[in-house]
Amino acid sequence: MLWDCTALDEIRRDREQWESQILEKSLEQHPERAGEFATTSGMPIQRLYTPADLPETDYQRDIGFPGQYPFTSMDHPTHIPERGEMGAGGGARMAAGGYAGYGTVEDTRDLWKSQGRRGANVAFDLPTQCGYDSDDPMALGEVGKVGVAVDTLRDFEVLYEFLDGVATMDQSSSNFTINAPCNIILAMYIALAEKKGVSQSLLRGTPQNDILKEFVARGTYIFPPEPSMRMIRDTITYCTKNLPLLNTISIAGYHIREAGATAAQSMAFTFSNAIAYVQLGIDAGLEIDEFINRFTFLSFSGSMDFFLEIARARAARRMWASIMKDDFGSQNPKNWIISGMGSATDGRYCTTTQRPLNNLTRGVIMGVASALAGGRGSGGVPYDEPLGLGHSYEATQLGLDAGGIM
Repeated sequence: MLWDCTALDEIRRDREQWESQILEKSLEQHPERAGEFATTSGMPIQRLYTPADLPETDYQRDIGFPGQYPFTSMDHPTHIPERGEMGAGGGARMAAGGYAGYGTVEDTRDLWKSQGRRGANVAFDLPTQCGYDSDDPMALGEVGKVGVAVDTLRDFEVLYEFLDGVATMDQSSSNFTINAPCNIILAMYIALAEKKGVSQSLLRGTPQNDILKEFVARGTYIFPPEPSMRMIRDTITYCTKNLPLLNTISIAGYHIREAGATAAQSMAFTFSNAIAYVQLGIDAGLEIDEFINRFTFLSFSGSMDFFLEIARARAARRMWASIMKDDFGSQNPKNWIISGMGSATDGRYCTTTQRPLNNLTRGVIMGVASALAGGRGSGGVPYDEPLGLGHSYEATQLGLDAGGIM
């Protein structure tokens, strides 16, 4: 326990005295300050918190030191990750670059070339995410709007011309934010690497590949749940055996929160989805520590509710560590860590198109909350992101500058 029983009893008595002698008198003078308080997620907030509100807390058991189970304090002993950020194989950190994509593959290729990118963090348009060709009548008005349109392997090849003369595919990293046809995009990635003489075993990056989140929150699914999950299973097993440097999934709480879930609900849905994916690998005959190190998490989104988001991020790390260690029996402490951006606070639903400068301040608040939660101090600097994805030089530069500072 953090406090002995005698100290807690004294705090409770002093609080009762404070409420009756000081607080009550203040509320009589200022009745407008009376009333109940709640977080943006609807959780009640007390007017004052003391150690007596956490009488059963054990520091070593419930919080621990940075980099120590249950990782409530922090994933790592320091803020610098101890393994490769963009691939499970470790080694040098390889950044895929900011999330971006728009128009045709030529449009995005030319933009990335002008920026000197060495990696791809691909935003696909909705027709591509839903498996439609750009010339399908159902795609009318949506081609290239919220990402780049990719219909064929040739499109994929043209997109990757941004790397020509800059880096080879084994010197690069790629993130693919796509779910229903994720295995098709990965097949294109592998096919292109083979055409360029690069072994698939050297490919790095992270596909999103999180189809359950689409059923819960976004709706860009193609097939029913059962065949969709079979595709996820086959991707996990194939990549585990053949692409040892590639992450196999990026489990997202972000979209669930952005769709209207509370902080607690988004964590519940996300961990339920994650548990289902872990079980897929086990049912396919994989050992838990053979594949779980390539499961990553996208952020859980966030809000301007500063202390709530700090508590939520710390709770997420502790819960996932317990799930891995106690429920699935993982023997490797590194695999108890919620890998990726699980502690970041970057809720884009908090941004505004009408007053984009406000987004800078909100991004700073999110970044500070992330740092105080024990994660990387980055909440993103979205600026005018509500108007586009990565093709605003102002927004891109602000994001780079803020990332360098944080």
